[in-house]
Amino acid sequence: MIFEIVTTSIMGGIALKAYIKKQGLATNDSGKIQRIISLSGLNVKDGKDTLTTQLIRKKKHDGYWEYKYRIPLGRSFEDYRNKQSILEDGLNNRRQRISIADLKDLQLDPNIIDNLKTLWTNKLTEKKELELSFDGLLTLRVYDEPMPTQVPFQVGDGWSVPVGVAREKNTFKFHDFEKIPHMVLGGATRYGKSNFINSMISSLIQSKPEHVKLFLIDLKGGVELCDYENIKQTVSIAYEPEDALVTLQLAYDKMREVQTKMRFLGKKNVQEAGIKERYFVIIDEVGELNPAEAVTREEKKLKQECQTLMSQIARLGAGLGFRQVLATQYPTGDVIPRQCKQNSDAKLSFRVQSATASRVVLDETGAELLPQIKGRAIYQTADKREILQTPLITSDTIHNIITPYIEEKEIKEVSRFEKETVKLPRGTNTVTFEEV
Repeated sequence: MIFEIVTTSIMGGIALKAYIKKQGLATNDSGKIQRIISLSGLNVKDGKDTLTTQLIRKKKHDGYWEYKYRIPLGRSFEDYRNKQSILEDGLNNRRQRISIADLKDLQLDPNIIDNLKTLWTNKLTEKKELELSFDGLLTLRVYDEPMPTQVPFQVGDGWSVPVGVAREKNTFKFHDFEKIPHMVLGGATRYGKSNFINSMISSLIQSKPEHVKLFLIDLKGGVELCDYENIKQTVSIAYEPEDALVTLQLAYDKMREVQTKMRFLGKKNVQEAGIKERYFVIIDEVGELNPAEAVTREEKKLKQECQTLMSQIARLGAGLGFRQVLATQYPTGDVIPRQCKQNSDAKLSFRVQSATASRVVLDETGAELLPQIKGRAIYQTADKREILQTPLITSDTIHNIITPYIEEKEIKEVSRFEKETVKLPRGTNTVTFEEV
């Protein structure tokens, strides 16, 4: 009985394959890709000739197939990236068929019927994900299995914080704030931006509880960062633009204090000076400080002051131990000050609404094509761009990490006092420090 089922399946598969080949239909990913490229108009007409996307080589790696193509003149990498969803949908159409290679893996035991059913179900529901890159040749990577949709939080080491799991061998990646001091975050609401900020702060508190100092600005009204209001690591926290100016001024004043200390010591940076403290200025929803969105003249002036302080911290702060993280869910050209953008070599973008928004965060398109999966993001530095699944941190985990450091504080009273006395003596006697 078992023998008859298996031999019938094999012979049926061979006959079906012969029929499909005769009909000129693609059955493997290589053939499908070539056909999708042709049908989606990526080949180029040159008189009577058709310039096609030419497959140079393909290679099986652990967990994925890699295809290398030479693209025709008249096409750009952007043309192919814009068709990524068409390519991915074509590879995942539900007409998956069982191949001889699939049957080879079956065990001839009493569970053969159940195993065949499972194989059939998996073939109908499997999801292949696609990545595109360009290095003179177009590279397409078709992964056997999708990335995990949920990754548990794990603490980083020192000033390195967890960023997420990459496709490559499910490696957990970290961002080192000692190597890249400033970061820009982008992404539509509910895709994981605030969760990442929480995991970053929790990791820093767990790793460096005695040396991390936080200047927090949560312009979502405090719903995301209020947990950290009364821990000893928080120097100042703000929930409204008026308070944001106070917090930024405090950070700026502290930066100038460190600057003066280092000038006295004759050192170029905090590492050389042996200063262990690192000051993190973290702004969730920095778009609320955009002067272009101000209603009144006073509000516009206040937001301009905030952006001036952010720019100076980004420009001078790296060597002085200041790290700035700016997050926005509405990435437009005027949301992130130019100085901040230029000095932020690390970018992390979750799914955004448009290619324009992706360019604001990453300087490239691509974030608009991320799957609609919470936590899926593109992590980009000067030399690398990777798609990651960022870690999920729970409220219980945050609570367990920060509880030992909660103390009584009088933040509100300090803020009121500072608001009345804040002066802005910025832009004079500026000394620029460069990392060695």
